[in-house]
Amino acid sequence: MRRFLKALLAVVILATLVTLGVDVSFYLLSRHARLEKLRQERDHLQRVINRLTGKTRRAELVVDGQVLNGRGKVLQTTLLWREFTIGRGGREIALPMRKITIAGDMPHVDGIVLKFQNKYVEDGDLLRGKSLVFFRSIYGNSQAPDQGSSLLGRGGVPAVLLGPHNRRNIFAQSLWNKIWLLLKHPLLAKKEGLDVVQGEAVYRPVKRGRLYVIYLHNDGGPEFTVAPGESSLVNKLLDQASQAHSRVAGSP
Repeated sequence: MRRFLKALLAVVILATLVTLGVDVSFYLLSRHARLEKLRQERDHLQRVINRLTGKTRRAELVVDGQVLNGRGKVLQTTLLWREFTIGRGGREIALPMRKITIAGDMPHVDGIVLKFQNKYVEDGDLLRGKSLVFFRSIYGNSQAPDQGSSLLGRGGVPAVLLGPHNRRNIFAQSLWNKIWLLLKHPLLAKKEGLDVVQGEAVYRPVKRGRLYVIYLHNDGGPEFTVAPGESSLVNKLLDQASQAHSRVAGSP
C-alpha cells in the first residue's frame, strides 16, 4: 500500500510539475508577445511623432553685401538665394542660385503654404505627408510686398516646379494650377486633403557671414532661422556667385 501511495504521489508531483511548466511557458510566451506588441506600438508612435514634428530645408540665403549710410544704418542688402526641391528617395536637390537686392537688412520671404490634414502626415503619405510652400517674393522691411523681387520662375511658376520631375512635383504642379481656387474655397481644399491654404511671410534681420535657412515643418509653416556656428558653405556660395558674375562680365 505504501509503495502504491508513493507511486501515486510521484505521479501527482510529476503531473503538477508538468502543468506548472506548461503554465510558465505559456506565461513567458504570452508576456513576450505582449512586450513585442508594446514595442511595435511604441515604434509606430515614435515614427508618427517624428513625422509630425519633422521639417525639411526648403531654402538658404547668404548676405553677399550691404550698403550703409554714415551712421551705420543698412540701406540695402544683396542676398544669395537658392531653393531646394525633393527628388527621388527624398533626396534634396539645390536649385540654381539667384542674387537679389532688397531695401534695408530684414528680408521678408513670402509664399503660399499648403498644410495637409494630420492623418496624411501621421501616415507618412507619399504625396500629402509633408506641407508644401510655393515661394513668391522677397522684399525689405520698408518695401511693399509688390515692390519686392519675384521668386517665381519662367511663366510665373514656382521654381521648385521647374526642377527635376517626380510624382510629388507633378502632384504639386496640379495644386499650383488651381491655387487661387484652393485659397478661396476651403471645401475644395479639403477634397484635396488640405487643412490650410494661406499666404505666409517669414522675416528676420540678416548680416554678412552667416548662413540662413528656411525650413518647412511637415505639419505646419515655414521657419526662418540662422544656421548655428560658422559655415564653410557661406564662403562657397560667395565664391560661386563671384565666379558666375565673372563669367557673365567676361562674355562677349
